[in-house]
Amino acid sequence: MNSLVPLASIAVLSLTASTIASTRDFYLLQDSTPVQAASPAPIGAAQKRQAVVDLAKLLRSRYCIASIAEQAAALIERKLADGGYDALADAEAFAQAMTTDLQSITKDKHVRFGVATPPPASANSTSQNSNAEGERAARKLALRRGNYGLVKAEILVGNVGYLEVRRFQSPDLAGDTVMAALQFLANAEAVIVDLRNCHGGSPYAMPIFAGYFVERPTHLFDMEFRGDEYTDHFWTAAWLPGKRLAGIPMYILTSAYTFSGAEGLAYRFKVLKRATIVGETTGGGANAGGVLDVAPFFQVWMPMGRPVDRDTSTNWEGTGVVPDIRASAREALAVAHVEALKALRAKSADDKDKARLDWAIVRAAASYTPQTVSAQDFDRFSGWFGKNRVWVEGGQLRFQPENESTFLLQPLGGGVFTSETNDPIQVEFVPSSSEKAQKLVFTDEDGGRHEFRRTQ
Repeated sequence: MNSLVPLASIAVLSLTASTIASTRDFYLLQDSTPVQAASPAPIGAAQKRQAVVDLAKLLRSRYCIASIAEQAAALIERKLADGGYDALADAEAFAQAMTTDLQSITKDKHVRFGVATPPPASANSTSQNSNAEGERAARKLALRRGNYGLVKAEILVGNVGYLEVRRFQSPDLAGDTVMAALQFLANAEAVIVDLRNCHGGSPYAMPIFAGYFVERPTHLFDMEFRGDEYTDHFWTAAWLPGKRLAGIPMYILTSAYTFSGAEGLAYRFKVLKRATIVGETTGGGANAGGVLDVAPFFQVWMPMGRPVDRDTSTNWEGTGVVPDIRASAREALAVAHVEALKALRAKSADDKDKARLDWAIVRAAASYTPQTVSAQDFDRFSGWFGKNRVWVEGGQLRFQPENESTFLLQPLGGGVFTSETNDPIQVEFVPSSSEKAQKLVFTDEDGGRHEFRRTQ
């Protein structure tokens, strides 16, 4: 086993050639289908027998948990002997039945068995190499167009950072983008990482991504490969460019769709008490693997590695990550945002800052339940209040305090409005319904409260 040492740079610990093959797609799951379905093709008894024998051998030698591997291998051998596959004359139907049987024993959502897609009969080595290069180039272009899985970085109301991650891509491609996204959020007072639509990705992204949220090199997990008799140790990177977000509250959003490597981040940061998990229990897929050939013309996506958390001696396989705060996937962001602001307020000792956060909590809560303003409301609120003007333009209510810039008003309900920007202002119309408002109460950026009567 390798010695347990922190990573000294962005590079991760090197792997043996056999391990690279089995870990390169660690966390690539059901949304990425390495086992391809071919056109319907007949299959005979001898071919099914060969597939079962070959697959059973691979299970016993490579599947990440020996006891489970033996049970799965014994099941498909017994079913073959009992004629359980005899009626399946199509290769794809046979492959689907095998997948169902394997998953019934392993309870492992990574396991998939399918028909390998053969190259075109006319293909030669030159054209195959050309096609492979073209596919790699197309994949890189698709990754770049998807911004390497980092689809949104934003500063929410109350100076809470928000980052939505759809996929963790390898650092050689995504390292600069990860750094840029997190530096954009580096001045936030709390941060929300949204993994609700993340199915995982590359394990080698974790030392970098997770590293930005801890102060010092921190152990993430050990990846144990039974067939290779090899263990790889993952730590956060000791050095990273730019500013870290280690000292601020962190919230991770999850859903039932959150899977594999995305679950790994949530799991480890929950164990470390580095982040509060908000949302739904995750999908429960931890094991790592890759595609192996199975005679005569099949492939299996087989988990060959098992991540082990040093503190729990286990992982999230089959159980998922249970959130600290339960919320539906749809509501998780609103819940986490308000929770973050409340936590910041509880720690604040400054009355002015508390007032800022009180207003931010109101605005944040309202932003997730958008209000509408009717034509009748426009008429009731428009007019002059002292030397302050309120009018409608472009279908939106606008407010211009005396000798100041115009604000676009966002309704919070009950005749209360705020600025569409992050400016902490409030405009309240009194009365708020039934008749024209006769008074406007304006709370400025410094918390000053000003009342103005309608003049026209």
